[in-house]
Amino acid sequence: MCPSYVRIRLPLAAALSRFGGWIGLPEIAPARDVTASKAVEEACDSNGNWRGVAVFVHESNGWTVFDDLTGYLASVPASRWAELAAGDELIFAGYNDSVPYGQLIAVRSGRVVREFLEDLQDPRHNVNRGRLDFERDSPIDGWIAAASFVDEDDLGDPGADDGSLWLFRRAT
Repeated sequence: MCPSYVRIRLPLAAALSRFGGWIGLPEIAPARDVTASKAVEEACDSNGNWRGVAVFVHESNGWTVFDDLTGYLASVPASRWAELAAGDELIFAGYNDSVPYGQLIAVRSGRVVREFLEDLQDPRHNVNRGRLDFERDSPIDGWIAAASFVDEDDLGDPGADDGSLWLFRRAT
């Protein structure tokens, strides 16, 4: 598995507008309503290949969540997440259990307050700065702990909820 998402504490309309400008990729298709269970199928062509960078967008308890279906957002550095967040709270989290790799970035008030990355295939990029309040009892100190954060974060899981699929053309 390789789930990842970014969530920002903004209403959906404001988050869509900000994300669309921030990602800097041309839109293949505007965001359109789909269910979470159909998002991957709708993001692929008839041969099962991704049509582009795909995010499934939904709201969850005061947050707008962008589920990264294609893995594109894993390459975004913490400083760029701070740009997207502006003055709002933001969490990016993801993992890939076949690599193995885990990442967590938290931004508050325009500052990166937590930056964790463990990539066992390329440890040169590993980083572990800051702590979040919940880490007093359960620190994120390895990719498995980052994966557990993703799997246990109810805000990041769309379940069977409705949302929108948004497709962008990859940068060349």
